[in-house]
Amino acid sequence: MTIAKGAVLTGINKGFEVQELEWEEPRDDEVGIRVVACGVCHTDWHCAAGHSQVNYPCITGHEGAGIVEKVGKNVKRVKAGDKVVMSWIPSCGHCPSCVSGNGHLCDRGANLLTGMRDDGTYRIKDRKGNKVDQVLFLGAFSEYVVISEDGCIPVDKDLDLMKIPVVGCRVPTGWGSVVNVAKATQGCTALVIGLGGVGFNVIQGLKCVGATIIIAADIHDKKRWAVEWGATHYIDSSKQDIVAEVMNITGIGVDYAFDAIGKVELQAQTVQALCKNGTAVWVGVTPLTASERSVTLDSKVLTLWQKKVSGSLYGGASPFVMVPQLIKMYRAGKIKFDQLITKYYELDQINEAFVDMLAGKNICGCVRMD
Repeated sequence: MTIAKGAVLTGINKGFEVQELEWEEPRDDEVGIRVVACGVCHTDWHCAAGHSQVNYPCITGHEGAGIVEKVGKNVKRVKAGDKVVMSWIPSCGHCPSCVSGNGHLCDRGANLLTGMRDDGTYRIKDRKGNKVDQVLFLGAFSEYVVISEDGCIPVDKDLDLMKIPVVGCRVPTGWGSVVNVAKATQGCTALVIGLGGVGFNVIQGLKCVGATIIIAADIHDKKRWAVEWGATHYIDSSKQDIVAEVMNITGIGVDYAFDAIGKVELQAQTVQALCKNGTAVWVGVTPLTASERSVTLDSKVLTLWQKKVSGSLYGGASPFVMVPQLIKMYRAGKIKFDQLITKYYELDQINEAFVDMLAGKNICGCVRMD
């Protein structure tokens, strides 16, 4: 057993409570990791706000990077001392999705919100002896975690783990939505709604493919950041109508439109903002507890203008493919990681980190484990 501090959710809207947790020793196919840093994301806030159907107590955090401390006897992917980025889809390798090359759609995803093992057991208890759900299989808002070997992505030993945890989710999710899902082409035009970590990585992906017009929209004032990252136009969606402004800028609509928030009204706007033969990609996930998750679309225009709509999970490809690829690009100066994290927080500042996130003060916040 390993005892480590972690930020636990004990109920809806109760905030994060730093507690001591008891982690089981790794089983034969599991790995114990000393966490260095974990990104702060809306997905984790949905669990805190009751927007996801999680059980309490639970521990979230799904953009973790750390150093391997312990390995089970059958583990082959990593060894003690290795630096790793953690994947919240521990691809099994043998379900239909995995064998077809879509490890990000692994059947293990059915247990995402509980994070329990394949046999239905859990790895964590609090000091009262209660089991603690390991949301998204990681629970990386903790000084230490035990996860499946299948969730470990080894990275180069000289990388600074404090700078790269967001490559565990937001970089591949945003960048991959452009490259793998939309398959955006050179010279295209695009709209990006929502400028958190995912939205800025959509912009990075669009720059990579040579987009000529990149329209960024947000309710918070992120124009300076948007322009620095490659946006050619900015819409203050707290005051301006997104679709009307897109038409003013382009005359005909955009080739690609991305929702990086997860609200049905914004998803509808991505389709409305498209030109003929355009593609809308919905990257954000609507709250699972929302009373209305249906998007209203004009089916006549959708058909006659041959518009297309696609969902996007984890950027449309296995993180075991994308993370090494993106790290190579990062090392070559072709994509940015460091600048995504605009503020670091200690573990006991985690509630402050989420207040700042909701206020739009950061691109990405990050909790470091000292």
